Amino acid sequence: MKKLTTIALIACAVLMGACGPKDPGLKDAYKNYFKIGVAVTGRNISDSLQASIVLKEYNSVTAENCMKPGEIHPQPGVWNLREADAIADFCRANGIKMRGHCLVWHSQFATWMFNKYDENGNQVVERDENGDTIWVEQPARGGFGGFGGFGGFGGFGGPRPQGQPGQMPQGGFPGFGGPRPQGGQAQAPQMTKVPKYAKATKEEFYDSLRAHINFVVNRYKDVVYCWDVVNEAMSDGNNADVPYEQSFRQSQAYQLCGDEFILKAFQFAHEADPNADLFYNDYSAWTPAKRTFIYNMVKKLQSEGAPITGIGMQGHYNIFDNPTIEDFEKAINMYLELVDNLQITEFDVRINQEAGGGLQFSRGEGQVLTDTIAQMQMDKYDQLFKVLRKYKKNFSCVTFWNLSDRDSWLGANNFPLLFDNQYQRKPVYYTVRDFKK
Repeated sequence: MKKLTTIALIACAVLMGACGPKDPGLKDAYKNYFKIGVAVTGRNISDSLQASIVLKEYNSVTAENCMKPGEIHPQPGVWNLREADAIADFCRANGIKMRGHCLVWHSQFATWMFNKYDENGNQVVERDENGDTIWVEQPARGGFGGFGGFGGFGGFGGPRPQGQPGQMPQGGFPGFGGPRPQGGQAQAPQMTKVPKYAKATKEEFYDSLRAHINFVVNRYKDVVYCWDVVNEAMSDGNNADVPYEQSFRQSQAYQLCGDEFILKAFQFAHEADPNADLFYNDYSAWTPAKRTFIYNMVKKLQSEGAPITGIGMQGHYNIFDNPTIEDFEKAINMYLELVDNLQITEFDVRINQEAGGGLQFSRGEGQVLTDTIAQMQMDKYDQLFKVLRKYKKNFSCVTFWNLSDRDSWLGANNFPLLFDNQYQRKPVYYTVRDFKK
């Protein structure tokens, strides 16, 4: 019998004997269905109570934020690896496989890839006919950084410190501790003059992207079994009949490359690890418009040689009609025409009427989880898991997006998960776990 790790021993102690068969974890309840995963931060795996929950309940782990390209590779030659390495090492030590998230995403991308560099790695400036630097005005840097730090969308508090490979900024893992923006009168930004920099060609962009994907995939290929290769490339439009070109988010990558950047990203990822499952991942993937956009894109790019082997349906839902069960199942059947491997990659069910992966949302101040609302949430989780169990041969993993309400990118007062802000099981946990076999 394998010797238990220290954390596993703590797990059993903290959960007061819950390692026994009379109290199975979620992964045990679904062992004949699909993996049950969770998105974690460095804090989740370094705190003994939180780590014990991860080990008891889940058999797949996603790094919530630290493997995104803008986080792990913020500048040419600069890598922030410490948190990603810590999560990967935790999984290696405890025999848990990881979902890699993600290699290309417009919102937290390594945007330096769109710039041109000389042979010494210096950014190239544009010059006028006299050879003088061209200057432009832009808002001065400062204030609050990327919005939505609790969901893996970047932390509040301004730009992140940079470092050498493996170096971690002082103050621990990113995404915590920064001040939140306060309300009040908006002020005009101060302007400053900066050089106008030359933009990379499509080929130069692909060279940078390929090198990035090759490094990241190879560093973690022993523990990562699948990758979200491209994340959220499709438009949020609600007209399924728009021309193909209008179905895409107009990101920098799309404006430079068209849909070819998706094809290239999947080809680069497959070159780096031919054995990994490669997913296209998006939110609201059940809606008639977006499921059509995703379907058309995947079908076209597969025909052109893109090794897209899976589709990730993020699953940022609510207790009302997002999603409708009918449309949810329709989307599943559409995607199964293209791939055999589906996953719910970022599962949560909030108690208000918002949904999706957009960064503008209410954090639930003043909301109360009444008995009626709690029952609605249990009913919604129950309905969704009934469908997932029906398609168990096609779903390989269902991943909850964060460990508890306290950790959720939506805020604790949206009550979206199975564990409360004290890391205790909520009644909805038992709805999901104790289904009728």
